[in-house]
Amino acid sequence: MDSIAVDIAGFAYNALNREPVILLKRKGELEPIKSLVPIAVGPVEAQAIVSALQGFEPPRPMTHDLMNNILSTLHADVRRVDVHSFHEGTFLAAITLVQNGVTFIVDARPSDALALAVRCGAPIYLDQDVFNASSIETKSMTQPNPADDAQHPSIQEIYNQIHNFAENVQPSDFKI
Repeated sequence: MDSIAVDIAGFAYNALNREPVILLKRKGELEPIKSLVPIAVGPVEAQAIVSALQGFEPPRPMTHDLMNNILSTLHADVRRVDVHSFHEGTFLAAITLVQNGVTFIVDARPSDALALAVRCGAPIYLDQDVFNASSIETKSMTQPNPADDAQHPSIQEIYNQIHNFAENVQPSDFKI
């Protein structure tokens, strides 16, 4: 299984159902970003990820903080998070933990795995085949092709929403 290192590029809302979407890019890729992988997440998980990325520390531990605290108490390190497959419309992930030299691989929702990864600084990987199958070319969004506009009349609007949201997102944007 070939994997590529990825970073969280930002967030957007799904234009159809207004659900939060996390955007992954190749690690270290600078503007202009060539392609993004969108992964739908729940509003609570989106808030957890945004909060951690912005360095917000709640007065009491939230669920992902609790997970991180438990792992720390047990002297287990999160070595990596892998989004390893896409099956029937759902991304699948795993968290690799190491405790006392023993490696554990734990099945997880990508949103929970990513929320934990940003809290503990673990690297995030995406299966190369999943990246290739799921990524959206951003070049076509930044420079729309008039022929594509007939099929996707709002592609520029969606790109603008993604960009504006990613630039201005706050944890409070994800309140239920």
